[in-house]
Formats: sequence, C-alpha cells, structure tokens
Amino acid sequence: MSQTASDPWPSSIRRVAFLFAMSAEGTGFARRLGLEDHGNLDPSLPAHWLSGSIPGSGGGSLEVAVGFAGSDPEHRVDRIGTVPAALAAHLLIRRFEPDLLVNAGTCGGFKARGAAVGSIYLGSRAFLFHDHRIPLPGFDAFGVGRIEARYPEELLEVLDAEPGVVSTGDSFTPCAEDLEFFAAEGVHAKEMEAAAIARLARDHGLPFLAVKAVTDLVDHPEPEHEAFLRNLDRVSGALEERLVRLLGWLETRSESRA
Repeated sequence: MSQTASDPWPSSIRRVAFLFAMSAEGTGFARRLGLEDHGNLDPSLPAHWLSGSIPGSGGGSLEVAVGFAGSDPEHRVDRIGTVPAALAAHLLIRRFEPDLLVNAGTCGGFKARGAAVGSIYLGSRAFLFHDHRIPLPGFDAFGVGRIEARYPEELLEVLDAEPGVVSTGDSFTPCAEDLEFFAAEGVHAKEMEAAAIARLARDHGLPFLAVKAVTDLVDHPEPEHEAFLRNLDRVSGALEERLVRLLGWLETRSESRA
C-alpha cells in the first residue's frame, strides 16, 4: 500500500541514496549529476559509491549518493542478485546516512498485466521473493517476504509510473514454480534486488522506493536475455529521466516544508 496522509513521509528529505545493481543502469545518472567518485565502500569488496550536492531550483540543495554492487574481480561482470545488493546497501547506509533509500534499475515485465518495454513501475503493495521457498512453519512466510511498500501517492504522477508488485529472485530465467507464483500474486516486475534492499531499509527504519524500468517481457516468446541486452541502454536512459524528476520533486517538497 502507499502511504496516506495519516502516515506521511518525513517532512524534509535532504539526503538521498540510490543503489543500482549494474553499472549500465546508473552510471549515466551519476555522471549527469556530476558526483564525486569515492571508490570502494569497503576495502575488501568491489561495491563502490559516488556522492555530491545537487542544487535545486528553489535555492536549496540535496545531498545525493549513488552506489553500485560492483564488478566481480574473477568473472568481470556486475555482482547482481540479492546478497551483493543487500551488502552494498548496508555499507552505503553506514557511509552516507541517507533519509531515503532508492533501488533503481531494470526488470522483466508481463504483457498480460499491461507492461511494454520501457514501462516504469514504482514498487507498490509489497516486495516479494519468488524463489525463496522454505516449506517450514513460519519460515515459509519469511521466505516470501511481503515487505510493505510505502510512498506518497503523488509520486506516481511525478514519475509517470504505474504502481506494481515487485518480486525478487536470484535467477534471471524463471522456472515453472516462479511463473505460478507471478500469476497468483499478480506480479508486475520481476527482478533480482529490490526485496532484499527493502528488508534492509526496514531494518534501518528508512523510507524506501523501488523504481523499475522494463527491458523484457517474461510472457513473450522472445528469450528474455536477448531482449534485455538489446533494450538495456535505451531503457536505462528513460529510467535516468525519471530519477532526475524524483530529485526535483524531493527538493521542491523539502523547500515548501522548510
């Protein structure tokens, strides 16, 4: 569910952290903001971050950090998935101390639920894990997660986004059980990080958003990986524009409530 007037966000958000799984998803955004590269979040890990002060149109500013899970030194690919994402998010929170944590990135969508390549979803209702199956009392519910999604309703218009249930797993290609789960839960966005970061944000008591852009359609005959690779750069550019809008809205909102 989204937040209501009786359960508002903090009146002023001045420090915003964005976490991306892949460099292709967020490097353009960080460059556009002119952020300073601070290197690794921890000397033993490839996760890295950038930060800077972004002036707003109203005379105020926001402090912004962008973090990445980093490149695996052995396989030389982005460290995608739940464990690197949660670890990088935790380190970024400790280093930057944000007022808001945003997981931005790409996802698979579902044509049957209205998605097309380039559709933008704002994580809504609850964040789920679709491949965290634990058939033990109590652990079964923990495995699925159902971490509540909250945001001011006006953000949907600001981002030109649709509300969407986001489900997270550590495999790119879903199995038959995953597909059954997606149908039963009405999932809109299939991806590999958001629920893990949402749970961490809840532990830290931080407001959390997931903004996801569709690169491929799960229920389409074209192989997902082919569509993903073809559409990644274009869709990441559209995502960047939405994130810039988000920063503008946050700055204006904070100034009006100062």
